Amino acid sequence: MELGEYYIARYPVTVAQFKAFVDSSKYKPQDPSSLGGLPNHPVVNVTWYDALAYCDWLTTQLPNLPHLPAELCRGWRVTLPSEAEWERAARGTDGRIYPWGNEFDPNKANVDVTGIGGTSAVGCFPAGVSPEGLLDASGNVWEWTRSLWGKDSSEPEFTYPYSDRLQERENLKAGREIRRVLRGGSWNNESRSARCAYRYGFNPDLRGYYRGFRVSLSPL
Repeated sequence: MELGEYYIARYPVTVAQFKAFVDSSKYKPQDPSSLGGLPNHPVVNVTWYDALAYCDWLTTQLPNLPHLPAELCRGWRVTLPSEAEWERAARGTDGRIYPWGNEFDPNKANVDVTGIGGTSAVGCFPAGVSPEGLLDASGNVWEWTRSLWGKDSSEPEFTYPYSDRLQERENLKAGREIRRVLRGGSWNNESRSARCAYRYGFNPDLRGYYRGFRVSLSPL
């Protein structure tokens, strides 16, 4: 399928970036502990709605961001990537299993066998970079996407790869009973969960100490 034009962040959103949003907008995240991590580590304990609120706020900040090309300041919005956008940026066009290739390497991602036992500073595994320049696409934190999974945790209503219902499967107004797709695996998962093609669905109202997000930029 054709994805169209989009940009995606090189790193997951950090605690410092999320705190700047909270301080500026006076937004109250569901879990205040989301603000308590190290500033350069990915923010965790955020719900899907927290992540989307950050995206909406950042859209209003586009004209004020330094070094952003003028053509991206208007007519674009910050949002969560779809899972197809995320996967394309994470694995490139050659169908690799991990962002760096087809063999797992604990020196290129923060997963359970890496032995850190928690989140790591974003970008501290430069050898794990994807063909499109993404870092931390495998491990560190699971990343919320805007794609829907369905109500049943064991049997997704919206399967992958995409086949149909393209508009419906990325409905940002879907009910709270519909699980959202996460990608990438985290620091407490085994390497199979950090594969570029691995997906799972989680309730958008819940959060966890191993779930975060990165943002994308799409035309309005």
